[in-house]
Amino acid sequence: MTTLSHMLLLYDGTAESQAALSRCKQLSLALKAHVDVVSVVDPDSANANCAGMLSELAYAYLEELGRRTLSTAVDELIQHGVTAHGYLSVGCKADAIFRHAVSSPPDIVVIGHRLQRGLARWWRERPVHVDLADRLRGSTIVTVTLPDA
Repeated sequence: MTTLSHMLLLYDGTAESQAALSRCKQLSLALKAHVDVVSVVDPDSANANCAGMLSELAYAYLEELGRRTLSTAVDELIQHGVTAHGYLSVGCKADAIFRHAVSSPPDIVVIGHRLQRGLARWWRERPVHVDLADRLRGSTIVTVTLPDA
C-alpha cells in the first residue's frame, strides 16, 4: 500500500483557496503528510488587465502580496500541527504547479476552484485542475469548490 505523505496546495487567498487550505489541513493531519504551499504571482495576467502599463512598483507590490498570502497559508497550517513549507513562483498557475511537482513530486495536489457561469466559462483560460490532470501523472488532484450560496 502506498503512503500519501506529500501534498501540494495552490493558495492565492481567494475564498476558494481558503476552502482548499481547510481541506488540505484536514487531509494532511489525517494522513500525517507534509504540505508544500505554492503561491503564484502572475504578472502577465495583471499586465494584460492594465493594457501593458504595469510599472516596476506594481510588480514589486504583486510579489509582496504573494509573499504575504503565502505566509498566511503556511502559518495557518503550522498552527494546526502540519509540517508546511512555502514557495513563491512567478508565471501561469498551471505551469508553476507543474514545475514544482516535477522537482518535488506530490502524492496529492489540492486546488480551489471557482465555478464559472455564463460567458465567463468560454472567455476564461482553461481551469488549472483540468490542465494539471493532463500533465501530472501519479498525483491525485483534489479540487475544492464553495457550496452554492
